[in-house]
Amino acid sequence: MINKAEDILAIANFVKETQIRYGNPAGIDPKDLSEWSKGLGLKKRGETIFYAGMYPYMGYAETALMLEYVVKKNGLEFSTLLNWLDKAKYLGYEKNMKDLIRIIRSPVARLGSIAGISSDVLKTLREIAGGVEERVALYENVLRKGVKVLMNGDIDFAYLGEDEPDSGVVLHTFGFLDEFKDHALKVSEKLKSLGVKRIITMDPISGIVFKLFYPTFVNDFNFDVRHIVEVLKPKERMDIVGQVVYHDPCFLARHWKLTEEPRNLMRGAGFKVIDPPNNRDKTRCDGGATEYQDPIGSVRQSQIRLNELISTGEKNVVTSCPACLMLFRVGNYFSKGDAKIMDIVEVLNGGD
Repeated sequence: MINKAEDILAIANFVKETQIRYGNPAGIDPKDLSEWSKGLGLKKRGETIFYAGMYPYMGYAETALMLEYVVKKNGLEFSTLLNWLDKAKYLGYEKNMKDLIRIIRSPVARLGSIAGISSDVLKTLREIAGGVEERVALYENVLRKGVKVLMNGDIDFAYLGEDEPDSGVVLHTFGFLDEFKDHALKVSEKLKSLGVKRIITMDPISGIVFKLFYPTFVNDFNFDVRHIVEVLKPKERMDIVGQVVYHDPCFLARHWKLTEEPRNLMRGAGFKVIDPPNNRDKTRCDGGATEYQDPIGSVRQSQIRLNELISTGEKNVVTSCPACLMLFRVGNYFSKGDAKIMDIVEVLNGGD
């Protein structure tokens, strides 16, 4: 019987090993992470880059969170799935998030009873794992819309594609600070070697990692890091085309102190912006940073915040962070809610 502390440690080590081995916490090939940019005609080199951050692998992260939530809700530990994955290596599976999802979808998963997983739970897990492509496509589409917004704003930028390094934020989150420092040093050198001077991102977590965390571990990390809401200029528009309620991400509101910029941009796109209780720098956390250590508590927190948002009478919920987007989507799914969860760039594209 694995206790809670041992299970959390197993998850932490799983994430650390995946990050170090593959360069990202999901175990995805960098070429696959940059697939979303195909056909957009983005240049690959420039002093100013668009940084995709966590968005390309959030479909896998969302699926993994849903799987872990179901496992723990049914009295099992996530280590059960990790041990299962260990045994599956003899069948050609690797120990990473992507292959964990892949094995649950495969015929091998029918042997789950050996690991103590009931047929009903296994059915639910397989249904969730079967939706991974749809989730990946959703986040990739958000990225394309973000790039479109920048292009429409006449902002010159490049995208490094498969050469984009992950920030390594998970190493910092789980407290692997020596490994985080080693990773940060490599990322710094890579960005400098590619001639990068300025970073624009939609991901406030990765952005703050670069803006605040890296400088404490890396000497002369002096890149100009901006969130997309900082570089876009609000339009002047009189007519109202829609209405939304906005959730301030903790990293954007508290660390970056960007609260009016997203609201002004949405108003400029023709949307009435409603503030929920606990807004701006008093925003309520939606369960981020603990989702894999305590998925039940994290999802419950996301539902509490989501209920607070829709208590305004508005079900079109907008945020500007991939982790917030994921948590609200998962909370909405398990509460069988009907809120529409959107990234701010979707609103800036007319709410499509």
